[in-house]
Amino acid sequence: MIFSPVVGTLFYWLFGINRIKRLAQKEHPQNVKQDFCNQEKSIDFHELPENWHSSIIAGYTIHPVNCVAGNRIEPLVNGDTAYPAMIESIERAKDYIVLSSYIFDFDPLGEQFVNALAAAHERGVTVNVLLDGIGVGYSWHKSDRALKKLGVKTARFLPAISFTSIRFINLRNHRKILCVDGEVAYIGGMNISKNNVVKRASHPVDDIHFKVIGPVIDQISQVFKEDWFFATGSLIQFPSFKPNTDEQKDKNSVVARVIQDGPDEHHNRARWTLINALACAKTSVKIMTPYFIPDQILMTSLHAAALRGISVEIIVPEHSNILFVDWVMEANFPRITQHGIKIYKNKRPFDHSKIVIIDDIWSFIGSTNWDPRSLEFNFEINLECFDTDFNAKLTALFASKRENSELVIEDELYRLATYKKIRNNLVRLFSPYL
Repeated sequence: MIFSPVVGTLFYWLFGINRIKRLAQKEHPQNVKQDFCNQEKSIDFHELPENWHSSIIAGYTIHPVNCVAGNRIEPLVNGDTAYPAMIESIERAKDYIVLSSYIFDFDPLGEQFVNALAAAHERGVTVNVLLDGIGVGYSWHKSDRALKKLGVKTARFLPAISFTSIRFINLRNHRKILCVDGEVAYIGGMNISKNNVVKRASHPVDDIHFKVIGPVIDQISQVFKEDWFFATGSLIQFPSFKPNTDEQKDKNSVVARVIQDGPDEHHNRARWTLINALACAKTSVKIMTPYFIPDQILMTSLHAAALRGISVEIIVPEHSNILFVDWVMEANFPRITQHGIKIYKNKRPFDHSKIVIIDDIWSFIGSTNWDPRSLEFNFEINLECFDTDFNAKLTALFASKRENSELVIEDELYRLATYKKIRNNLVRLFSPYL
């Protein structure tokens, strides 16, 4: 007992929420942040359904970034589809490549990326690779070390290398970004690992990534620019997106904007964007996430939607890659399934996909999970999208996942063994740190 104040203080110093103040950016705000102010003019929100007008207005207040039209966004299911497209874009690069990832395993798949990035550097392309300071430790052999040996510029985001920096060990850069020449970008939840090549993996992981072509690439690139400046103190510049022709722009229908979130000045932007969208829902809400541990505000928003007669469906993995998280989710199921909310457990392989679909017009894609770590501690990047055709593609993906899932029966939750209920609720106390 005599040591408990000391231990408690140390524990909070290590794992309490330490807000990051980006002092370097405040010293040079005109250089680092000006691009968000110079973007293409926002769309006329009256082009969207009336119930979403307030969402556009509130969304700009939450995150003062314009919604821009003229984007084409393509879902890429699993690494079997995503990785070849990403490597092809790297191989075609002429000007610059920026890549950010939480995990970049130096396995046979990771080696393909390392070789492609090194080859781009050799032919004169500017290449910047940013890896999370903790996520890089998932691989025994480090990809960034291999890249450095080949001359590629790399950096680590908040590495825990000293007594002072270790207090930020809980604040991770969870963003996955690849931008090439201002012409194409890739974002989503997919790390770089052989496990995402499902057809050949011994421990397969399902996931969805997204290929983006259009003016919203400038916003994605800007997020990387800020992260790189924070990690290195170096300012990088790249050309803005320029559509090939007006005809091409007309064919690209998705209206989108970046939602940048993290434990800094961007804190709570993903959470408030989701709350705002749930308040605008009229017919349906579909959520797919690997970890579903919503806080009370999000839980209330979901229940309010269900009480309005809106169909709310949630797909989670039957077994995630973190056993304790499974127990916490199971502890929350009785509360979540109130008012007709349906939860489905997706059968193996573990599904790491993250999408939110509301009505036939709105979607939310990117790196954010529905858990405290993602919403409180992590630096995340997402796209808020408005488009019926894109939503139809996501809805079809959701339906295919639901077919491989089992509905959680509310009555069965209350018949769970007593020891499991005690175990689950004890672990739930530590859910912010899982």
